[in-house]
Amino acid sequence: MKIFRMIKVLFASRHLFSNWLSAGIKYFLVKHGMLRGRINVRCGSAEYLLQPEVYSFIVNAYYDGILRDFLCEQNMLRSRLWGAIDLVVLRNGETYLVMPDGVKLYFDFLDFIVITETWLYEIHFLGHDLSKWFILDVGAYIGDTALYYAKRGAFVVAVEPLPSNYEVMLKNIELNPDLKSRIAPINVAVGPEDGYVEFAYSGIVDGAASMYCSGRHKVKVRSAKLSTLIKEINAKGIDLSKFKFKALKMDCKGCEYDIIHEPDVLKLFDVVKIEYSGYLRNKTYHELKKVLEDLSFKCRVWAHNEGALRIGLDKHGMLTCVKNGERLIR
Repeated sequence: MKIFRMIKVLFASRHLFSNWLSAGIKYFLVKHGMLRGRINVRCGSAEYLLQPEVYSFIVNAYYDGILRDFLCEQNMLRSRLWGAIDLVVLRNGETYLVMPDGVKLYFDFLDFIVITETWLYEIHFLGHDLSKWFILDVGAYIGDTALYYAKRGAFVVAVEPLPSNYEVMLKNIELNPDLKSRIAPINVAVGPEDGYVEFAYSGIVDGAASMYCSGRHKVKVRSAKLSTLIKEINAKGIDLSKFKFKALKMDCKGCEYDIIHEPDVLKLFDVVKIEYSGYLRNKTYHELKKVLEDLSFKCRVWAHNEGALRIGLDKHGMLTCVKNGERLIR
């Protein structure tokens, strides 16, 4: 069945590239280690050099109907994913996505589940105008949520522990120079103690990396308690008192159960939004919810993806809590 799909995808690519056959053959040889290099494709009167993974994504997405409106412009290829996200390929092969709000992310190492959750499902939504907001983004990954919030006017401290994730985040921030001044990146893990912790990860860029999971690779990273992190933020000259609203967003694969045990620091925030992963620590959301409700937060628990339904909402999902019974944010 796999070979039949490959043949069908190759024939469909004739609608994209005039040299579809030779491009497909070269990709096959590169994929199986018989050649190296990028794939030359011709579109209109121009020629482009595509990374093999970019070529494969384009032709497969076109075949599956995900990629539409394929255009050969003077200096770039442009197409649209899911009718909402633009894929842009420059003549030199540089490839990035443009989100519906204009935020750009490099294609390299993209996690499309994260992209769709952030921009199509908007599971991290806090409001349309965040111009008076401070957001502490714990588990910032490749910078997707930091850029999403900054685009809406917030000032974001983007905290990401895994060095390879952090490097990609810095590149994505540089790709959006108009938002750079509203994002302060910090390479640290937030945990129960100050010092160092061992992080497990499987891919060069890994959204599931955690100190509480297994992985093919291990790396030692600096860790800090939430209270220590707040002191470091203040030391950078970031005055939290100047912001009207303050939000803590956590997607740190288990560290939320450490952060929650500093209630005096949690009181600084008006909104706490947690993608909780209790399955990694055999815990449920009830522990998180009780601490926050004891601090006068009103909380809502909801499923943000199919994984939460499969694992069970008690051990994986979203917990959104707002202080003093204000209107709940999604």
